[in-house]
Amino acid sequence: MTPRTTSGIVLAIAAHAESDKLVTFYSPDTGLVTGIAKGAKRSKHRFVNKLEVFTLLTILYRPSRSSGLLFLSEAELDNAFLSLRKDYSRYTTAMFVAELVLRFTREHDPDPGIFTLLHWALHSLDIGIQPLRVAALFQVRLLDLVGYQPQLDRCGLCRRGLTPKLIYGLDPASGSLVCSRCRRERINGSRLMLSVQTIRFLQQARQLDLHLLGRLQMPARGATETVNVLTTYCRHLLQQDIHSRRFLPPARTG
Repeated sequence: MTPRTTSGIVLAIAAHAESDKLVTFYSPDTGLVTGIAKGAKRSKHRFVNKLEVFTLLTILYRPSRSSGLLFLSEAELDNAFLSLRKDYSRYTTAMFVAELVLRFTREHDPDPGIFTLLHWALHSLDIGIQPLRVAALFQVRLLDLVGYQPQLDRCGLCRRGLTPKLIYGLDPASGSLVCSRCRRERINGSRLMLSVQTIRFLQQARQLDLHLLGRLQMPARGATETVNVLTTYCRHLLQQDIHSRRFLPPARTG
């Protein structure tokens, strides 16, 4: 088959056979795919120092006639996001972002919006935006892209709009808010609380252009609330744990 070229962000690397590597990456053209890089462990030119998690590559590949596996011929490094490998909190947040993409996307189902959001998250971490804030903003935007956006404008039970005097929880089963007034009548221990201030930030995060999202100054408390609540929601949707959540750093208050 004729070789093709695409951009890809590497999400996982695994050894294969004696000298090969399996590379899982997300591309705007192919979506989530895995390719085999023949001889990558011995390569002195085609792959050296390029096939690392969280790198942005231009990849030359050939599709397989018999499987979904790609054959990677060569890769050019576009951005290594080096600071992610030098800072524990940035690296673990990148792990969290990558795990969410791996869980929520299907192979060979491309979505350029997801690729752009993933690139935004790695770039934001690389330039020093607070890791937990990146995780929180990434989560709310990813849920919108994959069609599981939570309802954040009113209580899902009484249908009343947000009221500053009340507090709210997100019901994972319905993906809707439940106000403290209704919670007295319907107790659900799996709900976690969101302040009205945090909900307002999340509403803004949905509406802003992506290149402006990093300017949204979400407070540390809001970032923590968001990650706690949306990770619980993601676990309910996926019916499996988000393992990298436990490695995320606490939000900085300064």
